[in-house]
Amino acid sequence: MKYKQCLILILVLLSSSLSGCLSSDEEELEKFPSFSLSDEQGSIHNNSNYSDEPFVAYFSASWCSHCKPVLQALDDIVPAGQLIVFNMESREKYSDMNEWKDRMESELERNLSHPFIHAPPLSKSLNVTAIPSMFFVNSDGMIEYSTSGMKDKSTIATYWSELS
Repeated sequence: MKYKQCLILILVLLSSSLSGCLSSDEEELEKFPSFSLSDEQGSIHNNSNYSDEPFVAYFSASWCSHCKPVLQALDDIVPAGQLIVFNMESREKYSDMNEWKDRMESELERNLSHPFIHAPPLSKSLNVTAIPSMFFVNSDGMIEYSTSGMKDKSTIATYWSELS
């Protein structure tokens, strides 16, 4: 009887010590969800527009005044055609993407070449609950980094440089 108990104890100890050897330390990347949505100009954007190059999906809301510095930092760092501004706010009064883009251009005192897209369902599929939120997506469409809340320009630059 003691022999069986001792053998079981040895097996348990061995299996727990090998558990790290049997699992991978690498985190599996998540694919950015499929989308096909219109921007403020009525142009359709979908995943195929962003294949072969990395991009940043930035989720915010038109009423978010504290999000403006993050958009400014993204505009400074991410090249045209590689940043998509998504509105996660579902209320109708915040769905005018032309108004939002015009206001951001005025407040930031610059022209923004990035599409502004109303996308509450997309934000739900990504479980966006805090704004601003950013998804750094590699050229294979996989999310390399995701972050929410205020981030400084150097952090954004680091994520972008590691992605591109």
